[in-house]
Amino acid sequence: MRPTLEDTLRALDEVAEQAKSIRIAVDDEYLHLIALAEALPENRPGADKTWVWRLDEAFRDHYRHVTRA
Repeated sequence: MRPTLEDTLRALDEVAEQAKSIRIAVDDEYLHLIALAEALPENRPGADKTWVWRLDEAFRDHYRHVTRA
């Protein structure tokens, strides 16, 4: 049976409600590592992040030409 738009929207509502109860606990070491990564010069506001777009395009270009062996 093919799901309808209403079925899909209802399913999304259900999982959104379930997601409210999900709690992810992180320890102090993890938070410290995140702070270190955010403090790197390349991650600061105003840093040149054009490399992200080049990497994304290279990724997409690679998989655009992939064929099944």
